[in-house]
Amino acid sequence: MASFALNPAERRLLTALAQRGVPFILVGMGAALLEGAPVATQDIDLWFSDASDPRIALAAADAGGFWISGFGMQPPGFGGTELERIDVVLTVHGLDSFAEEFSRALEVAVDDLRVRILPLERVLASKLFLRRAKDLAQIPALEATLLARQTPSQK
Repeated sequence: MASFALNPAERRLLTALAQRGVPFILVGMGAALLEGAPVATQDIDLWFSDASDPRIALAAADAGGFWISGFGMQPPGFGGTELERIDVVLTVHGLDSFAEEFSRALEVAVDDLRVRILPLERVLASKLFLRRAKDLAQIPALEATLLARQTPSQK
């Protein structure tokens, strides 16, 4: 998808995660963008089933970066050139468990990769639950996108 192009390092990371069998879901506004919502985002939020999975560090190395497992109040994350847009999400508030959300996730093409993303309805549910100012600002665009998808008989 041209509106969500990945840089080479991000593409290598997502490819390596998939090749190593690491379960993850792309969530947040990146998922909403991939679902056609007219929004923008500055980062790519990844939700892992288990952030302590050693395959994540191996995938980061495959991509030319590194994995920071997190400590204290510091969450886990990726480091390395061109991986600064990747944020690791430990919990998606207002939603079900990772396993339940993974079973609902959509598989979409991102550039030349197949990636699981959180459905737009679930992105909206999380934003409504959090009610942060930046989330509230995005809600009209998310709701309008969902409404535009409905058939006339559903409206």
